[in-house]
Amino acid sequence: MNKYFFLTAFVLLSFGAGAQDFRFGKVSIDEVKEEFHPFDKEVDAAVLYRSHNVYYRYDNGIGFTLVTDVHERIKIYTKEGFDWATKEISYYKNSSDEERVSSIKGYTYNINNGKLTSEKLGKNGIFEEEENDYRLTTKITMPVVQEGSVIEYKYTLNSPFVTSIDQTPLQYTIPINRLEVKIVIPEYLNFRKYSNPKSPLILPITQSTEPFIHLGNNNGRGTSRLQFSQNVYEVATNNVPALKKEDYVDYLHNYAAFLKWELTSTRFPNTTLKNYAEDWESVAKSIFNDANFQKEMNRDGYFEDEVDQLVQGVESPLEKIQLIYKFVKQKVKWNGYYGYMPESGGKSAFKKGEGNVGDINLLLTAMLKYTGLNANPVVLSTRSNGIPVFPTRTGFNYVISMIEFPEGAILLDATDPHAAPGELPKRARNWKGRIIRENLSSDWVDLYSAVLSSDVSVLSYELGDDMVLRGKAAESYDGLFAKAYRKEMEGLSEQVLLENLEKEKGNIKISEVQQENLDSIGLEVKESYVFELQQGVDVINDKIYIKPFVFKGLDENPFKADERHYPIFFEFPMVTKKTINLLIPENYEVEYLPESSIIQINGGEGEFKFLVKQNGRYLRFEADFILKNIVFLPEQYIALKEFYAQMVEKQSETLVLKKII
Repeated sequence: MNKYFFLTAFVLLSFGAGAQDFRFGKVSIDEVKEEFHPFDKEVDAAVLYRSHNVYYRYDNGIGFTLVTDVHERIKIYTKEGFDWATKEISYYKNSSDEERVSSIKGYTYNINNGKLTSEKLGKNGIFEEEENDYRLTTKITMPVVQEGSVIEYKYTLNSPFVTSIDQTPLQYTIPINRLEVKIVIPEYLNFRKYSNPKSPLILPITQSTEPFIHLGNNNGRGTSRLQFSQNVYEVATNNVPALKKEDYVDYLHNYAAFLKWELTSTRFPNTTLKNYAEDWESVAKSIFNDANFQKEMNRDGYFEDEVDQLVQGVESPLEKIQLIYKFVKQKVKWNGYYGYMPESGGKSAFKKGEGNVGDINLLLTAMLKYTGLNANPVVLSTRSNGIPVFPTRTGFNYVISMIEFPEGAILLDATDPHAAPGELPKRARNWKGRIIRENLSSDWVDLYSAVLSSDVSVLSYELGDDMVLRGKAAESYDGLFAKAYRKEMEGLSEQVLLENLEKEKGNIKISEVQQENLDSIGLEVKESYVFELQQGVDVINDKIYIKPFVFKGLDENPFKADERHYPIFFEFPMVTKKTINLLIPENYEVEYLPESSIIQINGGEGEFKFLVKQNGRYLRFEADFILKNIVFLPEQYIALKEFYAQMVEKQSETLVLKKII
């Protein structure tokens, strides 16, 4: 019976996919009428059809061009799915050539007065932007999109860079009903194919060969003939599930199904075999040479006077680092562009006061080296760029600076105005980077901080006879907690700050707000305020019920799902300490006091201490949380979920006071 059911379901699905017309412009009224996705009713949009074809075109006098044809048909179910009506196509250029987008066509389909209507994508819906010196973007914005619309577009990307095939996406954050991918590569180019090892989704890939024949005009001397074999890779499948969002993920798209292509060798007619497969050492050397790292780091004539004056009389290396780091951040602002290659060059960026990541951090490295510090660049891949799965220059898109000492190293990124030495922005904390020294030696560098950042809070209050809680809150942040706080506070008025503090704290009135060291990068940030909280307790007959942590406790478990598909990533190692000092009314005594408790996970990688002390009318509650490991595997999820459940339970326990008669 079961075999028959599954066979029938498979046949019906296959028939449905085959019966649907996916030719461009053949959108049906049934597709527009569909109110929700048949297999995933919660999604806001779905890809009804996606075709991704990559092949090589040959032209006499030009040679090969790498061509990518994309055709997508997308169903918009809700307003939240409107983002899928905008498509961004990112492509590459260099100083001598560039990729080009052509043959853009698109239509939006709706139902008006019971009839299927279409609206053509106009030129005013196509925008071209320059991301930086090496990246261009064409943005397609589909017209008259509404709930229920079906949009369809196609375009062609032509690339002169025939030895570099872009990553082939096989999965989105919405379902793909029908996926057809075909990659056709001439026998002259040997590529190694990689599937994403982090993705739980494995799609079948068929491999075959097919002939290529090109007939051309041989300069008026008859017809020329070019014939060779091509390697073909195909994916043709139905119902690709959506990449499901989960909290505490380093970067969701790191877990999507995709194909990467590494050029290993070429062998064109009448030439010898040329190998391109590299190791990380040779990749580092080529970056150092081609990105002009040495030139940038040894140019000092334009800043030496200012740096000499800055560090005059300073002997301490750490003090030099602080001074130069602060100077660069104030002198040159980040323009928002990534890249390990300098966009303008350090000298130009220094004069203009603006530059990309390469400009700023290579300039920083040059200044540090000039003062005698052992500083070198570290190339890395940002979270949004993924993790390189094989040695390649394109696996890196960012550069920072690193100073090496016998006892350790310090990482620096001067694009982040809130970072202290040793603190990287979230975008750059992604697995490992590669340090490239001037002697061309290179090594892997861990980008995750090993230092515990701390958040220490003290809440001291008393419960008055009128059942109002009055007291003072004080909190201090260091490390990456302090960096995050400074970023959150940037540009906030006193009124907005007050409103943020009072938000989600019940019937509270806050006053006398004070902040310390907000602009002193590297020092603890401190915040304090006075508060008055009404309706913070429950009074039933002659008993008072109060949760001692009031608005400071962890009151919700962030891990609610029954299972986990991806590793759990915390931002950084941390310690949080919460102390509650409570003075109870004179005419009450404690009837029930929560018990002290200590719990651990993974042999002490995480620990929670809950300590309770009483001295007469004075009660003290302490909740200390230490997290040394920031990555937990999916199979550790249930234990982590239970660990957090116990933390929530202890910080939500109720203290019971009884009136003294």
